[in-house]
Amino acid sequence: MATLLAITIFLPILGSVALALIPDRDGRTSRRVAMAVALATLACSVVLLLAFRPSVEGPQFSAADKATGHYGLSWVGSDPDTRGGPDIRVAFGLDGLSLWLFVLTSLLMITAICSSWESIKERVAAHYGFLLALETGLLGLFASLDIVLFYIFFEFTLIPLFFLIGIWGGPQRRRASVTFFLYTLAGSLLTLLGVIALVVVHYQFSVDKTLTFSIPELTRGLAALDWKPWREVGSWGSPQVLIFLLLLAGFAIKVPMFPVHTWLPLAHVEAPTAGSIVLAGVLLKVGSYGLLRFNLGMTPLGAQACFPLIASLAVIGIIYGALTALAQTDIKRLVAYSSVSHMGFIVLGLFSLNQTGIDGAVMQMINHGLTTGALFACVGVIYERYHTRSMNEISGLWNRMPLLAFFLMLASLGSAALPGLNGFVGEFPILVGSYAASPTAAVLAATGMILGAFYLLWMIRKVLFGPLKEPATDGHGHGQSHEPIASAETHDHDHATSSIPPLGWHEIVGLAPLMFLIVAIGVYPRPFFEQIQPATRAIVRTIEAERQMAYEDEHPQPVQRVRRRGGGGGGAAAKKAEPKKAEPKKAEPKKAEPSKKDAEPKANTKSESKKAPAAKSEPGEASSIEKGGR
Repeated sequence: MATLLAITIFLPILGSVALALIPDRDGRTSRRVAMAVALATLACSVVLLLAFRPSVEGPQFSAADKATGHYGLSWVGSDPDTRGGPDIRVAFGLDGLSLWLFVLTSLLMITAICSSWESIKERVAAHYGFLLALETGLLGLFASLDIVLFYIFFEFTLIPLFFLIGIWGGPQRRRASVTFFLYTLAGSLLTLLGVIALVVVHYQFSVDKTLTFSIPELTRGLAALDWKPWREVGSWGSPQVLIFLLLLAGFAIKVPMFPVHTWLPLAHVEAPTAGSIVLAGVLLKVGSYGLLRFNLGMTPLGAQACFPLIASLAVIGIIYGALTALAQTDIKRLVAYSSVSHMGFIVLGLFSLNQTGIDGAVMQMINHGLTTGALFACVGVIYERYHTRSMNEISGLWNRMPLLAFFLMLASLGSAALPGLNGFVGEFPILVGSYAASPTAAVLAATGMILGAFYLLWMIRKVLFGPLKEPATDGHGHGQSHEPIASAETHDHDHATSSIPPLGWHEIVGLAPLMFLIVAIGVYPRPFFEQIQPATRAIVRTIEAERQMAYEDEHPQPVQRVRRRGGGGGGAAAKKAEPKKAEPKKAEPKKAEPSKKDAEPKANTKSESKKAPAAKSEPGEASSIEKGGR
């Protein structure tokens, strides 16, 4: 399975290279090659999904070194057991946190290719080549078990999307691509500093002084770190809080969190449909995945210390994104701002730091990818036919394209968290978990659900229902309401509508699987949670363990008393502490000995005082000693 995982990751980039080498003038061959590669990648991902064992907490499908037990193959440096230097490894594996994001990437790439099947007319091979390269970057990122490898894929994803937006985007594509690149690059450099700091702290203060870059080993080692300042998070200058903030800088921009979200609406609006689907469906999850894997998994006390700040920003993002979406008339911009609101829910669930909230957040990552990817695909269908996204120019599309209307309505209701659809399965646990952490934040976030239903239902009413209204562009429609008043008008209306094609096979193929999963997750989410929960339980245990260690550092005396009462003299620390506290109490019998006029040598008195701790717990034993002395 390790070989299959590697093939799944690098198959798209091989397809990208093939597209660059194959001559293709009309784009047909490029489309077919891209679709074949994407389908093969999806098939491999499904095989890995079926072979995944939910009962296993650690990474699966990883090629482990039998001699050392480390994940993957050595790439740079030497074996860490020899302490000869850094050991950077090519290590891939999947656990409950990354499995479904891995499969989601493969699935949404099919939707992205189908959505651009006819809309991309120029540089077709290059367009699909960048899409497949982006897929490899995302698959490698979610499967990486080495920090350096993770960061390489993290940065690599910027390059294909930069060109997708800059070449095939809208009128402001250059500004959008440069803004996206600069924002994410600046944040990722700060994240790199945080990652380096994690490795250095683990190397300097771990027991075995291991210079490792393995994500699982760092997670375990930092949780058991025997360095008291690591668990002192009372100030912003503490080591764990500083590293937490460095990691947060890059991942918050990727999410994006308020107030570093300003690059997202412009990038979404200007990106081609395929770019918007991958950007909203998968690339935003890179930020939340990083928060979960690094911020919560490696710096949980920093996350706890910064919870008031993060929860406040998340709630502001939820409400701000919903209100801004409500003010939009451009459908694509509305969906873009809805992503800001929904990603705020995910962040709030993650930083509730409890099992329910984290489970809901991971589930909502998957749900948001499905619903938002479907919404952007539907918007792409509308724009391809009418060359506008304005809700003021379009209405009554149910009469023209009922199948598209069904897809758009189902995706909107799933995004609005209608019970029985996937959105409810993710957002409800988030609210429950966040209420346990902060009732105020949960109540305020619930208003975002209400506003979300408001702007999504308003969009459905404007676009799908009412009299048919179409813009007069390129012969598509007449720019007026079409009502069958007279037979002549009806004949003209039928003639005009004939130029608007129905959904093609490629659009149905791209949207139908997403619709199926939106309903399937909402009706029966148990299999998804069963695969997610072992990994989230491990993170919650790490959080609780570090909380307990921090409490023991701050309150050493009460913890020692508890150990003495429950341990029965078992622990080494308790044995050392017992004589020091017992000697003053057990010196009292010595004062009573002169009253018995026992003229014993001082040496005997000292020997009895050494036996006194054992004699205190059993009063009957003292009388036997007295008899022996007599």
